[in-house]
Amino acid sequence: MAILETARLGFPLLSAGQAHKELFHNEALARIDFLIHPIVQAVETDPAAIVPVPGQSWLVGSGATSDWLDHDDQVAGWTGNGWMFIAPLPLMRVYVETIDNFAIYRGSWQMVEAVASPAAGAVVDIEARMVIDSILAALEAQGILMSDP
Repeated sequence: MAILETARLGFPLLSAGQAHKELFHNEALARIDFLIHPIVQAVETDPAAIVPVPGQSWLVGSGATSDWLDHDDQVAGWTGNGWMFIAPLPLMRVYVETIDNFAIYRGSWQMVEAVASPAAGAVVDIEARMVIDSILAALEAQGILMSDP
């Protein structure tokens, strides 16, 4: 019997006459819970170094050990019953609490870099810089860009 799951994110699907449908349904809901507005605590490689609470998740760093072995770059979410691993898709974006920044998956997780306001140049156009600064402020307010420290 073929495993029934969604094409992109691998959510388990129900089949006619399937026993224990609630298990598959609950797993799908747990995956959705980790993926809607994804927030991870940190990037970590050793799950023994943390004390997880149900609903928390981490980005699995390269060279992960123990329960996370062979899950590099995945999102590891603690369900209370064990770890749930979610493979990232290109351009997936998560918020990393410990560094107060976003990470974007582009073959590996990359932290978002702040865009600096315009500076320098032979001719300074104050009005143009003010407009650029207001655009950057609007993008930061929407969470699209990180603010320049």
